[in-house]
Amino acid sequence: MISSSINFLFLVFISFVPSVIDSSFGMGYGFIVTPLLLILGYNPIQIIPAILVSSLVGNLLSAIFHHKLRNVDFNLKSRDFKIALVIGGCGSIGSLFGALLAVEISQLYLSLYIGIMVIAIGLFILSSQYLSFKFSWLRMTALGLIGAFNKGISGSGFGPIVTTGGLLVGLSEKVTVSIQSLSELLASSVGLATFILSGVHIDAYFTIAIVTGVSIASPLAAVIVKRSSGEKLRWMIAFTAILIGFFTLIRTFL
Repeated sequence: MISSSINFLFLVFISFVPSVIDSSFGMGYGFIVTPLLLILGYNPIQIIPAILVSSLVGNLLSAIFHHKLRNVDFNLKSRDFKIALVIGGCGSIGSLFGALLAVEISQLYLSLYIGIMVIAIGLFILSSQYLSFKFSWLRMTALGLIGAFNKGISGSGFGPIVTTGGLLVGLSEKVTVSIQSLSELLASSVGLATFILSGVHIDAYFTIAIVTGVSIASPLAAVIVKRSSGEKLRWMIAFTAILIGFFTLIRTFL
């Protein structure tokens, strides 16, 4: 019983810290938690549905708290809400195909893809300060599709692409992070539904532990966004992503 409780609290902690980072700065949860759990020996098909469930809960809570603290305007007629709807709606398509592929692909190739993707995302974040584009609905749609495909196939990758892309096209940090939370809610829902309809078993104990950590983190993260720009932490996330990505690739071939 003690061992089981310790394991539960350990999983809560693993999900809590990255969730604070993700909900505060629009990136970090999936691509930290997924490779880390792979390194600890969990199976990708056990991990990904749990990550999708916890993302769904976390994004819903984050969107609510971001709106309440006025980090963003999510009234139904607002521009922010429309952007989130476009990204999330188009992203749902990418999440669907990603989840379908994840069910069929081997554990070796899935782990390999996750490792490479995480490293690429880290490098993309580091290079984003040198890039700048004008805002366009087409670009935001593309970000949603690419980010959600990664979300569906690996449980990660949506936030870094959408958040960094939003910053590149001139959206403010607080608005971009908040939009990422609401739009990812749709992508996570479709990805999770695809896994369930495909007959994949969801580990209740494992999932509840992950969801608990995310739920505790959401209101704290909204307060952090209210009070912080988060630029230094984004750099830390990029380096962490690259490091964990390399560890994932090393473990894949050992």
